Amino acid sequence: MSEEQNGEIHIDDEKASGGSKEGVVRWVLLISLLAAILILSIIWITGALTQDDTEEEATVVYSEE
Repeated sequence: MSEEQNGEIHIDDEKASGGSKEGVVRWVLLISLLAAILILSIIWITGALTQDDTEEEATVVYSEE
């Protein structure tokens, strides 16, 4: 709310910015980051666990004999 004190108009932060200051965006970003890390880790780990011997040999680029 705006108030007038000593000839000056005082407006609170929420009214001046035109929005609320709840910090929701911070939580959405944090949860999204953790979800992305978890999903990519699951994909990477399951791919590594299901790799058989022929795929393992195919990933060797150069071996010196």
